[in-house]
Amino acid sequence: MVTYQHEIPLRLLQANPKLATELYCGLLGERLPEYTDILAGSEALTRCDRPLERNCDNLEVFLSGKDPVFALIFEVQRAEDPEKLYSWPDYLISARTRLRCPVALVVICPDEKTARWVRHGVDTGHPGFVLIPLVIGPDQIPVITDPERARESVEMTIYSLLAHGEGRHGEEIMRAYYAAVPNLDQNKQDKYTRFALNALSEEARQRLEAIIMSDETSFGSNLLDRIEAKGEARGERKSLLAVLEARGIPVDESTRARIDTCDETEQIVAWLVRAASADSITEVFD
Repeated sequence: MVTYQHEIPLRLLQANPKLATELYCGLLGERLPEYTDILAGSEALTRCDRPLERNCDNLEVFLSGKDPVFALIFEVQRAEDPEKLYSWPDYLISARTRLRCPVALVVICPDEKTARWVRHGVDTGHPGFVLIPLVIGPDQIPVITDPERARESVEMTIYSLLAHGEGRHGEEIMRAYYAAVPNLDQNKQDKYTRFALNALSEEARQRLEAIIMSDETSFGSNLLDRIEAKGEARGERKSLLAVLEARGIPVDESTRARIDTCDETEQIVAWLVRAASADSITEVFD
């Protein structure tokens, strides 16, 4: 089952591909070749000669000009899963074959028990071919309590919340995160705060909400109001798409984009009401 703890690290990588270098170089101490850009690659790693579908969690491609020079596969692993002992080597070989460049596998583990299991590696059976993934466990993720450091990398601060937000430094990390929020554009303010709140237990979530609400300016209350409104809109968007699918009304890319980018709950509800009796997408939007 997909969870916030699985999705949030990946969403942060998608929001800021440069986070990949912080994880690979900063936390793991590895070095990258010279590159000019980072491209979010396709997670689909199915090979043409194999009917079995393979999808990694995240792929970042480092380019020199237009040519791939290195790639990082990121996986989030929350428990032991024997199937990964077969899929992980396949991910590497498939990505290397497609991109024609070196590829490394980084596995992010929220708990140390799973991290130890991943570090045992994968013995493929071929002499000398033992895959040892690069592992980021909770011990590798820094405890970020300094607001200035949080401003330098808000994404890493949310990783810190995921790993340590329930511990004795949890409230300090929350305060450091909130101090960094005003430096973000409004879209990231809302998105990242939603990530941070969803990553925490109910008790820790309430502590973070209390920190936000204690802001003497109106910034905190406005932030939470926007998040609540967008949460309601997101639920209505899912309902609209479900109704359209159930009624057999095709949704092309431009229509889906129009729905996905609408945060006005009243407008989405109006579309939803029309969709209940419409025979075409035109009747929904006109």
